[in-house]
Amino acid sequence: MATPGIISVLKCLLNRGAHSEEETCFFQDIAHDALVNALVEYLNNHRHLLGYCQIEVHHALNEKGVDVIVNTDDCRIGFQVKSHFDVTEKDFATKVKRQFAESFSHALNHYFILICAPLVADKGKDYRGKVNNILNELSHFRNVDFDAYGPRTTVGIFRELPKVSREELLLRKAITDECLHEHEKGYEHLPEVDDDNLQAIEVIVDSFGNDICKSEEGMIAFDDLQELIWKKETEQFVSTFLPKLPPDVAKRRAELVAQAQLLLQECRKCRSWDDKSELKLSSWVEHVPEMMIPCTSLPNLLRIVNNLKEYLEIHRRMDEELEETS
Repeated sequence: MATPGIISVLKCLLNRGAHSEEETCFFQDIAHDALVNALVEYLNNHRHLLGYCQIEVHHALNEKGVDVIVNTDDCRIGFQVKSHFDVTEKDFATKVKRQFAESFSHALNHYFILICAPLVADKGKDYRGKVNNILNELSHFRNVDFDAYGPRTTVGIFRELPKVSREELLLRKAITDECLHEHEKGYEHLPEVDDDNLQAIEVIVDSFGNDICKSEEGMIAFDDLQELIWKKETEQFVSTFLPKLPPDVAKRRAELVAQAQLLLQECRKCRSWDDKSELKLSSWVEHVPEMMIPCTSLPNLLRIVNNLKEYLEIHRRMDEELEETS
């Protein structure tokens, strides 16, 4: 996997969302070595998403700011883990910044700092100020590729959450188009359609030149061309791509398409839905034309369903407000 790809995947693996301050008590008195071993196990459990790589533990007296290194053919990524004990030390911030500087000796492409300590420990010891202070200081660093995660984020790595799925990575745009599996692609990735009918309409559209937007006939011709392109792309997708999909993938696609169409129906039933809502719809469906939703890529389908769920909730809340004021 290329450097940007594996870093993007690792960011998703390490950032499973924010948890409560109370949950960070999980880190109470967990030793540094135990955290490092747990991190390595977590990364090993997701090798199917990382591609070929070597995971090395570097924790030692001469570690030079790095506990774990992930090596690929063209990439080196370092991890520094800070435990409960580390945070309790008076020179915690100084050590973190020193180790950051020392990490440069490893020629890393990216550096992850994971603070794994309770924000409020037993006997009321409050480390929120210490943790927030170092995260704030690190946020001002420039021209260095790194991410620093606090306890509310890192606890998600160690609390035995379900493994991250490839669908989650697709949903979060951690996997680029260049790294999609063939069965995850859509009409956007198929060869450009072309035939005599398309060429004939293209000649008409081109005849209007730059003034096409000022001509009603020109805009009609443009719309006709676009609809014919979508029709041809749909035919190509159905005839050459869909039949080759594994049954489980075809089933998953069908489920997502049905969900998207149902969510659109429910959105349009809302009292608050109007012309302005229709205009905004394009951004909520990843700018995929509505008639092409059944043919779009799997990551687009995942995001469209997720987006439309959010859009529907917005309009349902708007409907409740309308009912309260009526």
